Amino acid sequence: MPTIDFDCLVPDAEVAGLSERFTRATDELIVAGDVERARVAVDTSPRVDPELETELRRIYRVEHSDLDMDDASVCRYRIQLEGVRGSVNQLAMTLSRLLTPPAVLPRDRVMLEQEALYELPATYPWSVRVSR
Repeated sequence: MPTIDFDCLVPDAEVAGLSERFTRATDELIVAGDVERARVAVDTSPRVDPELETELRRIYRVEHSDLDMDDASVCRYRIQLEGVRGSVNQLAMTLSRLLTPPAVLPRDRVMLEQEALYELPATYPWSVRVSR
């Protein structure tokens, strides 16, 4: 069974809400016919490399004007999928939109050459692992 694990730095008060958003998103994938079944589970104290948490906190500071994410910890959102039609990697990137908002890009190809100008910071810094 394919599994997508997102390790995210999440404020403690937002852990349950993010889990609900993942559940709604996977429900939409089922309705769209991309998967037959999906299960979302959250682990609020996963065993992760301490360097991962350090890096997620560093990324947040860099992307948010040196602010720290207070009262936050690394949580693992495990999404188990059955009956996947298509790419599991593509589904992971689709679900990652819950963690990093999509940028509004200009239609002008010349302006797009400076794509870094349009990148948005991650709401929740994250890493992902896909397994089968």
